[in-house]
Amino acid sequence: MNNWIQIYGILWKQYLKKYGLWIILFLLTAIVIGAENKMKSEGEETYKGILAGIYWEDDKGRELTEGLEGEKGILKFRGYGEEEEMIRQIENGTLECGYTLPEGFYESILDGKQSRQITLYYSPASSAQKISYEVVFAELFEILSEDILEGYLEDAGFGKGDIENARERLLMLNGQYAGDGSTFHFVYENAGGKAGTEPETQSSLRGCVAVAVFLMCLLAMGNALEQEKIWRSMPGKMGRALKRGNLHVAAAGAVLTGGISLWLLGTGQGFGVEAAGLLVYFCVLEVSMWILRLFVKDSRALYGLLPVLVLGSCLFCPVFIRIERYIPAAAWISRLFPVSYYLEFFWGSVS
Repeated sequence: MNNWIQIYGILWKQYLKKYGLWIILFLLTAIVIGAENKMKSEGEETYKGILAGIYWEDDKGRELTEGLEGEKGILKFRGYGEEEEMIRQIENGTLECGYTLPEGFYESILDGKQSRQITLYYSPASSAQKISYEVVFAELFEILSEDILEGYLEDAGFGKGDIENARERLLMLNGQYAGDGSTFHFVYENAGGKAGTEPETQSSLRGCVAVAVFLMCLLAMGNALEQEKIWRSMPGKMGRALKRGNLHVAAAGAVLTGGISLWLLGTGQGFGVEAAGLLVYFCVLEVSMWILRLFVKDSRALYGLLPVLVLGSCLFCPVFIRIERYIPAAAWISRLFPVSYYLEFFWGSVS
């Protein structure tokens, strides 16, 4: 027992001495990013996506603005009570573009005067306004459709009672066909899921930490390969024990550093889930390092593989995107990287 305590004491001391600076930089980065995320969450509401402004002067403008503010997708609309404030936020880059709805614009469009009824402001450096046209038009047409339908029925000679009956029937049909996709209409979704139900990744920060932990393990394994000659020359079982224990310490040190970083980043899902995920990652890393050791006998060869292993983890594991959604065969390749098993554990725990 005393021998094992002595062996692991030597290994941990060596690990902290060699990678202490890496660990400090890792944790400092996590502290800075975590503090920034906390400030954002505690500050005023932040919008993810393209932000556009709306300024109105009458009731119809307010109705259109309320409808646009309720739109879900990559475009986020914000209403303004002052046109000057909206224009100022376009100029300073807070808004990508902004629409001014003057008094009487709705009635003018309903009378067929479509030109120059709504004013659009946008930054010359942005092209986001081009994709906002359709959203604004779709919302405006939804409001206009009932009045246009009623005017059409009047022109067709329907009486007042007939107009009401026909109007209700046609509006019901319109809702039915728009609901099942038979009628042309706009649907805006985030780029992340096939049906807007699943994001691309649960957390890119978690993915980056997982890749960094894998890199730390590989570097520690390279250090172990460099010291194998020294361990072989040691008498008795000491050399073999140091050789085996070095990989345990490498995986444990990297995983503990990653776990503390996630806590500092504020991306955790509770102690129990996080501890289980780290245990899974520790086991997978140990197995991966032992398999690598069967094929890689020299530290220089391992260091030469580092770019391939790190880039492969970022590309084939769900760090930034789930590439198997676009290339199904990539799902098999992702199984070669330990990062994938760790991230899939958390994907399954929340989906």
